[in-house]
Amino acid sequence: MKKYLSRFLFAVAYFALPAILALPLYAAEIGLSTKASNFGFDDDGALNPDVPRFGLSASVSDRISNRLDGRVYLDRDPMIGNLMGARASYHTSFLEISAGPSFGLLNSDGGSHDVKVLFQPGVGIGFKIVIPGYFLASADTDFAMPPATWTNGQSFIQRGELSLGFYLPNVLCTAKVSQRNNTTAYYAGDVVRSVTDWGLYTESYKKGSPFRISVDFIYRIQNFIPKDAAAEPVKIGNLMLGTGVTWSPSADMGFFAKLNSALYSFTLNEKVDDLDKFLYEFSLGARIVTASPKGID
Repeated sequence: MKKYLSRFLFAVAYFALPAILALPLYAAEIGLSTKASNFGFDDDGALNPDVPRFGLSASVSDRISNRLDGRVYLDRDPMIGNLMGARASYHTSFLEISAGPSFGLLNSDGGSHDVKVLFQPGVGIGFKIVIPGYFLASADTDFAMPPATWTNGQSFIQRGELSLGFYLPNVLCTAKVSQRNNTTAYYAGDVVRSVTDWGLYTESYKKGSPFRISVDFIYRIQNFIPKDAAAEPVKIGNLMLGTGVTWSPSADMGFFAKLNSALYSFTLNEKVDDLDKFLYEFSLGARIVTASPKGID
């Protein structure tokens, strides 16, 4: 199932995007990006940087009322799996609160005699506080709901982040910690993949310029816990540098490219092969805001 999953999701995005663009959305924001990463672990816990893993993200956001927005999204993360969901966001002058359902999609790894779980239900919640030009803080998470029973190879995805930002002249600085987990339950024990990032993210801009430049400093910890309790977990540390550029030729359109690479990778317990190779993750995407018909606010 897994080897056909990337083709399936890319095909969905390829055929769905023209249909989305044709919809009579009122000032909706459409986002689409593709990504590649060679940080991930194989099923046996080996690091294989010679074979990158690919992913994609697609989302549509629209205004429901003056204080309420809606968003639907699909995200294939190369390191933890697939997630789709929807959020309703209520916002005031300084506060935004969001909540909605989420679903793990086609992440099951059950054997031929086990039930393959196609959808794993979950919940997404978050909030953000913004004082424009001075300060911002946010917390956000998506997590799977525990079922009454589980099947062999069923996966549970959880991701979350906390951030605190402040403004300097022409620079937004954000300190953020984020974590992504995939726990796959087997009769012999659970397999856990986890990625934790501690980072300082900066974005510089100039009034009137269509370009924004980002420079990020990140400490990443990767964990792989095998289902055999007697086996040693794999734990890797990475000192990373990220850079990116966003080009917005108009208020209704933007494009971005971003690259994160490991300057130095090291093991935090047992020896790990291939840590001297170039580890990277790359993303490329676009944002489009559809125009409102005349007479529609």
